[in-house]
Amino acid sequence: MKITILGCGGSFGSPLAWNRYGNIDLNNKRNFRTRSSVLIEDNNNNILIDTSPDLRQQLYDNQCTNIDAVLYTHEHSDHTSGLPDMRAMSLINQKIIPAYMPKNMIEKMDTFYKYIFKGEKDYSPFMKIINLEKNFSFQGTNIETFKHNHGSIDVQTYKIGKFAYSTDIKKFYNQDIDKLKNLDLWIVGLLREDTHPSHAGFDQIIDFVSYIKPKKTIFTHMTALLDEKKLITKCPPNVQPGFDGMIIEL
Repeated sequence: MKITILGCGGSFGSPLAWNRYGNIDLNNKRNFRTRSSVLIEDNNNNILIDTSPDLRQQLYDNQCTNIDAVLYTHEHSDHTSGLPDMRAMSLINQKIIPAYMPKNMIEKMDTFYKYIFKGEKDYSPFMKIINLEKNFSFQGTNIETFKHNHGSIDVQTYKIGKFAYSTDIKKFYNQDIDKLKNLDLWIVGLLREDTHPSHAGFDQIIDFVSYIKPKKTIFTHMTALLDEKKLITKCPPNVQPGFDGMIIEL
């Protein structure tokens, strides 16, 4: 399995315009972060998690010319609004691309992006909504999923083999965190060091890591308040911030 972090920035990206409200070294290119998305290559499948507003550039920068399926974590625009960029993928590869999403997203996405999923007079549909109800298999790739809390809404964690992706997390429900034990890689959202009404802070994420004990943990969804090199000095072994274009082979 090959995992590429296409983007690891928060909803504003990093840095903000003119580095306002930022705390990063602009001489370090790894502090320049597009909005969060990840590409998984497994069993000859290219599976994308979320369609960020920066998707076109992310796909171009990483020389990706095919997406077989999209997995959505939640409906916030920094995770969905690059959806129209999937039209090129559909046209190039002459196929309708499945978009897996939880039930609470479907009506919103189907209404706002009706021309994408149902077509209109001058447009043929190029994606198909699939209701995400439980664990499933996509062309030989087994995908597990469950909800975690993101303040006032829920977000999907995805697990493929010994890799899991949990962006925009405040807390886990019940004992769902136990499903993440024995991971080789956990990519998890860290918005900023302190806590936020809908995001766990650094200390809470590290508590999760101490309990789960993945072999490697990588942060995503980071704001311009998090400087890569400064954050590295605070991380325990096998925990580090991600960066755009980072590749991990499992």
